[in-house]
Amino acid sequence: MKDYEGLRFERNGGVATITLNRPERLNAIIWPMVEGIADAVEEWGRDDDVRVIVITGEGRAFSSGDDIVNGMGDRPTAYNGGISFDRGPHHRLVQTLLSAPKPVIAAINGRCHGAGWVTALACDFRVARDDALIGDIRSGKAIYAGQGPPLLLPRLIGQSRAMDLLITGRVIDAAEAERYGILARVWPAADWEHALARFVDELADGPTKTYAAWKLTVNRSVLLELDSYTDFEQRMALLVRDTADAQEGPASFREKREPRFTGR
Repeated sequence: MKDYEGLRFERNGGVATITLNRPERLNAIIWPMVEGIADAVEEWGRDDDVRVIVITGEGRAFSSGDDIVNGMGDRPTAYNGGISFDRGPHHRLVQTLLSAPKPVIAAINGRCHGAGWVTALACDFRVARDDALIGDIRSGKAIYAGQGPPLLLPRLIGQSRAMDLLITGRVIDAAEAERYGILARVWPAADWEHALARFVDELADGPTKTYAAWKLTVNRSVLLELDSYTDFEQRMALLVRDTADAQEGPASFREKREPRFTGR
């Protein structure tokens, strides 16, 4: 596995772990991280010795989202069988997580927002410490970057609750996220490492190919819809991107002030 800025990779028996590793920035996502997660999951998905994949964050957060303060760096070109396509790195990330023939766990150890939220929603299991805080949050900054949640979230929690979380951008705690059905397991912070290890080991010791069959059939309808959904999402993004509010939202965040939205 080659090195990617902002990521750490580890193998322990049948468990492969990706750690988002920019703790000084609350693991804010940059482009090499998006590319590196997809590359690692693809590679480990083909490795029969890997039985389960875990994605987690270093320090106090899973991820605070895209790094809109310092920027994400140069955007990579996504590839499919060596042929370039224009649906973007997040499309590839979501597609890879949904289609990898291994269980993928998002182990949420703190805040989970934006692109971190995208990553977690595309995983098979979302488990969290009881002090985790979860939510898309981007709408409050006039950022429209669906990248999968408008497709995935209604299937998890229903259209009404998904609309509430995505449009208002509100943050919910782990207890509410578990009640909604976003989280499969919530453990006290004091028991986090032990409980997570027990859950991961249980999956790693299981019938991997049977798990793959369940996963791929559950995800089949989403994978069939993902390309056309992403094309529509990109058209929406083009309409929103040049509005005054879309400029004001990130600017106010960088300047640490309240935004002044005009609806234009």
